[in-house]
Amino acid sequence: MVVMARGGGYGPGAPRGGLDFQTPSLRAYFRSLGVPDERLHPVAAELTRAREVAHLAGFEGLAAASLAAARAEVTALAS
Repeated sequence: MVVMARGGGYGPGAPRGGLDFQTPSLRAYFRSLGVPDERLHPVAAELTRAREVAHLAGFEGLAAASLAAARAEVTALAS
């Protein structure tokens, strides 16, 4: 499991949606170490700085939903 906290937001509906470079890079890195894709589980919480960064104002709801989804995914993977 790879847990990522991203302040600017690269997920669906986020300001930089579709521009995620982190997940593909991490997949390639772990693949080079011999970790197969089906064993790698990236989990991202997006917009973690939405309450502190002025240009992210208005995305607080999306940030809360992303954090809740990430927590649920981590919990499911840990079970």
